Amino acid sequence: MPHPSLTRHAWRAALALTAGLSAACGDPKPPPTPDPPQVSLTVPEAIVAGTALPVVVTVSGCDTVSSLNLYDRDTFLKTYPYSGGTVTVELASADIPYRTAGMAANLSLIAEAVCDDARKGRSLPQPATFFPVTRVLDDPQRGAAFNFPLAVDGTGNNVAFLGCSGPTVGTHTLYRQPLTGTAQTLAMPSLCTPETVITAPASDGTRWVWTPGFSAFAVDSSFQITSRSHPDFPVRTLTVMDNGDALIRSLSVVRVSRLSRRASTPGGVGQEHWVYQTQKIGTPIAPLKVRNGRVLISNQYQENENRAQIIVEELDAGDSNPTTGGALLDTHLIRDIISTASTPPPPAGAFSDDGSILFLGFYPVAPDRSQVVACAADADGCEGTNSRWTSTLLVGPMRGLVPYANGSRIAAVGTQRVWLLSSADGTVRSPGGASVDANGALNVLHVIPGRPPSTDITFLAGPARPAGGAATSPVEIFAADQSSSGEGREVFRFQVPVSLGAALDGDGRLWMRTGGKLMQALPTNQYRSARP
Repeated sequence: MPHPSLTRHAWRAALALTAGLSAACGDPKPPPTPDPPQVSLTVPEAIVAGTALPVVVTVSGCDTVSSLNLYDRDTFLKTYPYSGGTVTVELASADIPYRTAGMAANLSLIAEAVCDDARKGRSLPQPATFFPVTRVLDDPQRGAAFNFPLAVDGTGNNVAFLGCSGPTVGTHTLYRQPLTGTAQTLAMPSLCTPETVITAPASDGTRWVWTPGFSAFAVDSSFQITSRSHPDFPVRTLTVMDNGDALIRSLSVVRVSRLSRRASTPGGVGQEHWVYQTQKIGTPIAPLKVRNGRVLISNQYQENENRAQIIVEELDAGDSNPTTGGALLDTHLIRDIISTASTPPPPAGAFSDDGSILFLGFYPVAPDRSQVVACAADADGCEGTNSRWTSTLLVGPMRGLVPYANGSRIAAVGTQRVWLLSSADGTVRSPGGASVDANGALNVLHVIPGRPPSTDITFLAGPARPAGGAATSPVEIFAADQSSSGEGREVFRFQVPVSLGAALDGDGRLWMRTGGKLMQALPTNQYRSARP
């Protein structure tokens, strides 16, 4: 039966009142969700060579943090206890993923905080580069000595570091800084530049310090200057004999001399046991080599336009009587060079460890291509049996040849590329026949062959030297080792924003100096084991 109009209105009002009472007395709305915690992460040093990588983390917005986690991108690394405020935590070397053959880890670090009520917050990613080493020491000569050159005396914990520095005008200083204690210093009778060389010690501990275009001086194991070259004959190249005497090829005149490691007056100009005046002006090819009592000299001599000859001259080293040495014993015409250039460009060169082979690196043999040939060093002509091998064409120019791995390999060093060749047949001994290259636009500046029996080789790279400008300093270090099959492979790589130096100690362990720190690298097998 239809309701009267008044009844219907009353019913609707009752329904509305019931609904209002239900809303007022029913379940309340859920409380608002708390914001996630705020997390910040900073990296005190974005590029670190060390035993651990420190990072700083701050968390706010949690009553209690149940876990603090570090990630590299989306890869979990480690969980840390967190008691509040700003904390510094460390990633140990073993905690860090090494994803590339370059070994130095390029990380994008993220900190994640988890509150006790399960809320999570993440920091913004922060970049970091980490290179693992055995130990890091503060360099007492920070700010005083160049990062390069660097040399290391001794082994284990009984090591000392040699370097040099100098003002724009005035006397330059050679330093010898032990791990602990006071540095020894010497006023240098020469200049210190990024091109300065501190040689490996001879059998009696003598080192020679020389800068191309300037003089050289000898330093004994007690860190005293014992001899120096005459300033009128600036040094072009210097080779140390087994007994510590120096073989010097002069820059301004065409002469090779044997200079005594001991002057009659300590620190004075040393006696030249003998001097060989070359027969004509030539361009040096390979560093001087001592073999079976003979000194081997290689030069390229210009014959006439478009034609030159590569000659090896053998001198009496004067082993039995130094003062009677220097006599020319033999001459070998290794190769005739014909070029479309009016002056054929001289090749890069190196003698084999035993001096029986002369390796020559020619450029250009085709557009932007080099080639290495191996010739008998003690016979005329590089043909027939006197021609040992010829490499394939190699991309880029050829600047130097460096034997390493106990003479079994040749590093053919270009401006930016390094080709690792077998000294037996000239084949490229790296995966896929690829070169090992300096990073980006950097140039290979220095080569450090491993001490026998090591088969490693290390390279230092830096900016190109400006035309007519001063030498530049290294900013990158990279190295190659050999696999069980004998292939050379990149084993590590590290780049810094400032200059760096590197040298081997008496055990063949690599040390680096950069940014006021001295760092001993890991043994190569540890880098090898961490390589993907």
